[in-house]
Formats: sequence, C-alpha cells, structure tokens
Amino acid sequence: MLILHNPLVGSKRRDVLGVLAVVGLTTAVAVVGGAAGDFRSRWYAELRKPAWQPSGATIGTVWSALYVSIATAGSMLWLRRRRAGPELATLFVTQSLLNAAWTLLFTRAKRPDLAAADCVALTAVNVGLVAAAWRVRRLAALLLVPYLLWTAFATFLSWTIYRLNR
Repeated sequence: MLILHNPLVGSKRRDVLGVLAVVGLTTAVAVVGGAAGDFRSRWYAELRKPAWQPSGATIGTVWSALYVSIATAGSMLWLRRRRAGPELATLFVTQSLLNAAWTLLFTRAKRPDLAAADCVALTAVNVGLVAAAWRVRRLAALLLVPYLLWTAFATFLSWTIYRLNR
C-alpha cells in the first residue's frame, strides 16, 4: 500500500496545536492572575486607592472578557502565522509574561512601583501587538484594542496607587 504525504494534514495539525497553545497560554495567564492575587490581604486593604478604582467584581468581569478576546485574537493570528512572522509571536508571548507578572509584583512582592513599571511595559508591548496584528488580520487587532485600553488604564491606576502610598 502506498501512503502519500499530504502537506495539508501537517498544516492542519499545526493549526490546531497552535490554537490550543494560544488558548492554553492565555488560560495559564488568567489562572496565575487569579491564583497569585492576594487582594484580600491586610496589606492590600490598607493601601490608599483612588475613589475611581473599579470594584473587584468589575475588574474580574472585565478581565474575563479580555482573556476571551485575547485568546480569540491570538488564535486568529496563529492561523495567519505565515503572513505574521516571528515578531507577532514574540509580542504575544511577551504580553502574556508581563500580564502574569503584574499580579505577582503587586500583591505578592508588595511592589506597586515595579507593578506600575511592568504595566508601562505591558501597554507598550500591546501597542506593538495591535500595530503588528493590524497588518496581518484587522479583526484580531480590533479584538486586542480593549485589552490595550484596559492596560493603559491599569498603568495609570497602578501608578496612582504607587504615588498614594510612597
């Protein structure tokens, strides 16, 4: 029996595995953020926070929606990876690492200054991610815009908390 190599089978497998990796990475970031966050600690309760800070429930709801849009956009971009190039994957992984680091820096290390700096870097990476995604798949870029806006807001909030408590 002659078995012919079908390059489409390998490509489809890479598509599925890549999408699973994107969803897995995004889920891992969400889990780290949820598990590492210590927002019920005495230290956090005693921090001075601006009156305009959203409630924990609001923040959780926003992040839940954002993680779905991040995973969806990342999956769409993975499916266009030949057009995207390695820069896009690097930006996506970098934003994931910076995102996960914020909670650890803020609530576990108790370093609002480093968390604010991390947030500045996250927002800058997200600007690059949206710009790079725009050239590859505009819908994916548009799905990432709320994340960019939220991280810009989170940067200002983190910086404000740092300034109120130094």
